[in-house]
Parts: sequence; structure tokens; C-alpha cells
Amino acid sequence: MHNGNIKSEIRNPKSAIEKLSHTFDAFLSRFGRLTAIQELALEPLLSGENCVLAAATASGKTEAALAPILERFQQRRFKTNSQKQTATVKFLYLVPTRALARDIARRIEQPLKKMAISLAVKTGDEPALKPTRPPEFLITTPESLDSLLANRPKMLRDVSAVVLDELHLYDNTPRGDQLRILLNRLRRLREYAFTKGDAATAEVQFCALSATMHNPASIAAKYFANPVLIQTDGQREIDAKLFEMRGAESLREFFATFKAREVKKVLAFCQKRAECEEWVNLLRGSAPFGDEVLVHHANLSANIRRQAEENFARTGAALCFATSTLELGIDIGDVDLILLVGAPDNLGSFLQRIGRGNRRTRRTRVACFYRTPTEEAVFQVFIRAAKNSSAETSALLASDNGLAFRPSVVVQQLCSYLKQTTHSELNPEHAFGLFITPNGEPLIDKHQYEKIVEHLIEKDFFRPAMRGGKQLQAGEIWEKLYEERALYSNMSGTNERAVVIDDMTGRRVGFLDSKLPAGSTFLMGGHARRVTSTNGRKILTRAETKTENVRQPHQKWNWRVKSAALTKALANELCFPAADETGAMPLVSVQTENDSEKRFLLFHNAGEVYGKALGELLETERNLIIVEHNEFFVEIAGAFSETDWQFSEEEIYRLLNRRWKDFETAFDLGSFQNDLPLGIRRASIIAAFNPSEFRLIFSIPPKKI
Repeated sequence: MHNGNIKSEIRNPKSAIEKLSHTFDAFLSRFGRLTAIQELALEPLLSGENCVLAAATASGKTEAALAPILERFQQRRFKTNSQKQTATVKFLYLVPTRALARDIARRIEQPLKKMAISLAVKTGDEPALKPTRPPEFLITTPESLDSLLANRPKMLRDVSAVVLDELHLYDNTPRGDQLRILLNRLRRLREYAFTKGDAATAEVQFCALSATMHNPASIAAKYFANPVLIQTDGQREIDAKLFEMRGAESLREFFATFKAREVKKVLAFCQKRAECEEWVNLLRGSAPFGDEVLVHHANLSANIRRQAEENFARTGAALCFATSTLELGIDIGDVDLILLVGAPDNLGSFLQRIGRGNRRTRRTRVACFYRTPTEEAVFQVFIRAAKNSSAETSALLASDNGLAFRPSVVVQQLCSYLKQTTHSELNPEHAFGLFITPNGEPLIDKHQYEKIVEHLIEKDFFRPAMRGGKQLQAGEIWEKLYEERALYSNMSGTNERAVVIDDMTGRRVGFLDSKLPAGSTFLMGGHARRVTSTNGRKILTRAETKTENVRQPHQKWNWRVKSAALTKALANELCFPAADETGAMPLVSVQTENDSEKRFLLFHNAGEVYGKALGELLETERNLIIVEHNEFFVEIAGAFSETDWQFSEEEIYRLLNRRWKDFETAFDLGSFQNDLPLGIRRASIIAAFNPSEFRLIFSIPPKKI
């Protein structure tokens, strides 16, 4: 492992120029001196190692990865005297969002042009690739890679290197599990091409990038074998201030201080798209921004999002409200201040958002607006963790989910893989080999896998092939998914959205999570629109000048659960009682003169899911009266005994087997979760719940204080 503590005053780059004779000028000359991560990554990547680069935002990670990877390619190309472009992709650069794909393309277009390496972007926003003239360097998302593997696999038979940007955003998500299988499909494709003589080697080099990752090497090892960790220090100073939010007036008062603070460009983050739209509607025209109050979120069309990015980048003073779509390193010019309206769900998201500010200086300025005491406490916890790397910070970045791999991804990947196969026929036995770790260990039990396949045949996703044998072909449900373009995505709800269209131009404006009746007025892109008519999933609209009766459409909102680590940190910040060194939880009497019976608060601080389970176990298995249960405590009325707190494995499983659907939405299990056999669906939720951890936490009787 390379763990660099070299600061950014790096040495003379003469040796780097010699080692990177084909790529230094194109990729690194503008830095003057190499950054720490660029110097440390040089040798491992040049020697063909798989690497994970963990370094601060704006440290030059992209160039640190690409310069040596492309150097290897150019050296081989010139050695074999083969400079002719072939009809295959050589490099994949995978990104989590379409906006980041466009930004990376802008950033590396000229360097690649200098090296005569063709470039293209493939996402849902971009035109289809030309099969006869694919680029050598392709920037894409997991969903578009899935589509490409299914429909144009030969185009990828010569891929020699894959860069996974912002890897932490995939990990422990359905997209992450999907990506793991996609990389297996790519490796299988390369091996097949090599054995057929269509590729010079089966080797694929991998490099993952992240500024915000807990245990980077372990996470990267889920996606590729033997990752070499290359890590540098150098986080920027954080100047964070907290403000109470009392409505739009709070922000206007804050804006009035911008001249003195020398603030012109502000990037504001909200948790919900509807919030972004409402703030833009309320604040457009406010000094010092005037009409340059913009909005950016995933439900806007690609053109509107691009326009917002371009306007923000070129305007002298501007305010842009965004959701997570602008969390990543998209070049929208230098941002003077990050404004957070409400706290994000997790520390990783907080670090991403504050990392967007003041990228050309050593300090990032952040204004955190809270609406409740709990939100204020969340900000305090995140700010402390961002300033001080500690065990608490690592715990906050780790995941609670006890599920190593989501079985629902098997459904999605089998559907996609069918399209890739010869004659569109699937051999389930052969496909099982895709569901493995990079070291060849199964990700799912063979018996479970076979049950899933049987269920998919029963539900008519697949049918026995006409030629007989074990081969399967498309069934009616598969055909429907294919027609709806729903085969390649594991993101919940993306296939069910209604499309908003301007009925004057016929252009797509964006998407809604639910349809609205004709005559309704809503906000989209910071402007009011009126529904003129609906046609299936299409909503025809016109611009509306009146905003008095604007309504915000329903937005699908998953149960967003605070992790156990965050709940514990919040309890400490809010000065709630906590478990002692033995693990005994405090039991506090809260009986008042008006109470006819004793009332107690058990402070478990174990999170919302475990709080709900504890409350229901005490109620159903111990017949106690539960007044309330939440992420911090359970309130009990009446008498109880010490043994009431100790639950057997049988009791815990009885609750989960009975109430598993109540817990399902707490875990991000993917858009194909409902297509699993009931038994496997239930088992996946129980595994995500992690009963052994629950039993361990509640194994010690509480202590009255």
C-alpha cells in the first residue's frame, strides 16, 4: 500500500516528463509541479497495477489516473507501430451522473486530442454511438455501460483500462452491485475475445477515484482484484457557520452581508427537488443576484440542466439551488460559498457538497441553515467530523447494511444479459458464473439463484427456448421491460416517471414522479407551468405567468434512515443519556404528577430501524405498553422486569418474518426487489437488518438512572 503524506509542494517533474513522454504535456504540464497524488500514482499505474486513489477534492486525481494509464497504451501502440484506430473502445471512464460525464469530457477533450485519441460520451442525454466508428476513450454511466454490453458487446472487446470515478457513491447501493456484475461481464467478454484471437490480451487495468471513502482498499476490492491504495492527506480548511432558518427572510438577510464577505457565486443544496424549485421561485429578483437564481436537479431535462451549468459558470454573480446532481466535481466556475438548506442524510454527502466550494483556495466557506434542533446537531456532528479525521468519522462513513449483495440485482442482470447472448438465449448455469467477487467467490448462494431463475420463468420473464435444453428466451414481462427501456437501471422509480413536455415546442422539459390533472400549475426549472392535457405518461404543459396557485407535485421519498453511528453522535451532541462502558443502556423515569402509572425512556441511540424493532418486540413479545419509539429512545408505560430486554434469536426472527415489509423501505434494495420470490425477498431484508447485531446491542439489561 502506498500511503503518501507528501504535501503539494512537489519536486521537479523532470523524472515524470521522462516516464510520461507521451502524456505529460497533454495532461500534467498545466500543473507546473505534480500534486502529491499524481506523483504517488505514477509508478504503480505505469507498471499495470490496479489502484484506488484517495485524495482531497481538486487534487488532480483524474490526471493522476489517466496520464500513466494512457502512457502504457501509447507505449504499446508505438512499439507495435499501430496507430490506426480500430472499431473498438480501449478505455472506459465510469461516472455516477450525466453531468459529471459531460464535465469530464470537457476537461480531457483537448489532452486526448493532442494524443490523437478519440473521445465520446454515452449517457441517456447523448446521441447513440456509431457502431462502425466508436471512440477509443468512452465516458459513460453504469446504466449506459449495461446497455452497451447488452447491445454492442463487440465494441468493448478491446477495453484495456477502466477508471471508476467517485466510487464511494456506488458502494453498498443497488447500482454498486450492478456495477460489480457489469465488470464481471466485461472481464468475461475480454477473456472470450482473447481466446478467439480478437484481442491481444485479456488484461483489464482498473483504477478507482474518491475523495470521500471509508476503508478505500476494501471497498475497491469488491470491484476489482488486488487494489493498491494510494492515499494522500491535504484536506482544505473548513470555515463553517450555522444559522437558524426562519424562511426566505433569513436568506435575504444573509445575502445582504455578501458584499462585505466578497461573495458573488453561491451554490445552495437542498434535500428535495421541490424545495429547490420553491426557493428559486421565492428568491428570484433578490439582491445581489437579480434574475440569476438558477435550479439544477435530476428531474429537469438535459438541456435545462446544461443551461443552468453554463449560466452559473459564466455569470459574475449567481445563486444556484441544487440537489445531489451538483455534489460532484462538475466545473461550474469557482464557487465563493456553499449554502446548505437543511442537513444531508450522511457525512459522505456533506463532504461532497462542501468540497464544491472555493476549489482554487485552501479554505472552503460553508453556511449551514438549520430548521430544527436535531438538524443543528447533525450539522455540528458533520462539521466536527469534516475537520478532524477520527474513528467517529470512519464510523459515520461506513454502512449499516448487513447485506453483502442484493439478490434483486440478479433479476436485472439476467434480463440484461439475455440481450447480450448469442441468439438472445440464456443459459442460467453459465450466467451464474457472473455473480462472483473479483477473486471468484460466489456473491449469492447457488440454491437461492436457482430459486430466482425458477420464479422468473414462472412469472414469464423467461421461457424455455424453442431449441430445448437449459436455454431460456424472452418472456412477456422481459419484452415489456425492453419496450419501456427498463432493463438497464437499478435506480428505484426511474422507470415510472411522467414526462413533462412543452406543448408549443414539443420539447421535453423534465419529469414528475406522479401525473397532475389538466389545469394544475407547478414549478419546474424555476418557472411556473400549467398542465394543458395528459396522454399516458406524457404531461403537456405551457409556461404560466401566475404563481399564486402553484402546487408542488408529489415526490417519491424513500424512508431515509439515520445510521447507528450518526444516531449515536447526535445523541451525544444533544446530550442524551448513553450506554455505559459495559453496554448497559440508561433507563430514565419520566413520570409526572398527572401520570397514573410509571413511564420510562430507554435510550438505545441505535437508530430508527432498531428502535422500531425494539418497540414492537417489547409490545408483541412482552406485552408492554409502548407510547413512542424512535431512533433515540423507546417510551414505556407501566411495570416491566429485567428479563424483558433480552430477546431470543427465535423472537427476533419471528418479528422480522411477520413484519418484514414494514422494514423493506428502510433499505435500498433496488428497483427489482419486488420481482424476487417472496422467501428470498424476505431473507434479503432480514440480512440487511442484521439480527445478530441487534441481539448483541440489546443483550445487556438496562440501568436505571
